[in-house]
Amino acid sequence: MATAIPRNAAELIRVIGDVIVRVDVLRSGFDRNTPNRKKLDDLRDKLDASQRKLVRNGIDSATAKFATLTASLATENAALKATIDDVARVAETLQSIVETVKIIERIVALIP
Repeated sequence: MATAIPRNAAELIRVIGDVIVRVDVLRSGFDRNTPNRKKLDDLRDKLDASQRKLVRNGIDSATAKFATLTASLATENAALKATIDDVARVAETLQSIVETVKIIERIVALIP
């Protein structure tokens, strides 16, 4: 399934929000004290901080670096969507979320 590439800050903020919702749903399936839950909690916090920074500061979406990173984000987001509903693929899903967060943090680092 193809995932649209965010073309501007508003679309990027929406994508991050969608990932946050998916992480929240996944988190709810784990006891609070399990390693998976704690990792998901940490990743969710990073996503939230990135989204807030984008909302507060905006980002120049007219750069080649933005286009490259958002294309990577779209690819990773599609991989995440493919695994997140499959309980047997929790490790793969966690890794996909980690990669998604890394890409988002690299995008947010573009903010001056």
